[in-house]
Amino acid sequence: MPAIDYRTKKGGRVSGVTTIISGNLAWNKQALMYWAWNEGKEGRDFRKTRDAAADVGMIAHAMVEGDLKGKPYKPAVGIDKSIIDKAENAYLAYLEFKDVVGLKMIESEKSMVSEEFKFGGTIDIAAIKKVTAIIDLKTSKQIYADHKIQISAYGKLWNENIPENPIQAYYILKLGKEDGSFSYHYFPPDALEKEWMVFKALLILHNLKKQIG
Repeated sequence: MPAIDYRTKKGGRVSGVTTIISGNLAWNKQALMYWAWNEGKEGRDFRKTRDAAADVGMIAHAMVEGDLKGKPYKPAVGIDKSIIDKAENAYLAYLEFKDVVGLKMIESEKSMVSEEFKFGGTIDIAAIKKVTAIIDLKTSKQIYADHKIQISAYGKLWNENIPENPIQAYYILKLGKEDGSFSYHYFPPDALEKEWMVFKALLILHNLKKQIG
């Protein structure tokens, strides 16, 4: 997916949620370094493993978006079959979740900009499960702190732009690439305030880094 050019109403360019988090959240770097070291120890190039995992996630997201929009996604010719198989497993997990909760789409891949805090973001799914909710899809092996920080920022974006229909629940949906399983983590609207505070601190750091070069 190409990078989205987030701009304020006055035309100013702002950074996206994932850019702000990935470029400034340092406490998860040690685990990533260990993972890369272990990949090398096992004789694998961590870059190939990382890129394959990213491809699985992107294809699975595209499949989910295609279902939500009624336009089935077909992977491009030439993609490794093992990557497609894992993406399809994740997609089947999503379909199971959709059936269990009676998922109804409001928006898919909704891009927004915060005029107050000057950042942008694209929400995977805004859906109704009895109440208005944001559901973020993940194909990682577990849910990490940065996932919760990310979804808290998405909630602020939504509530600022659509205050007449505020978010009343947050869900992080973890889709199993290997076995097609799913699990979800639920957060009420006031449960992610600490994560939002962390995001605001990362945003300050992100902007200061640009100022001092």
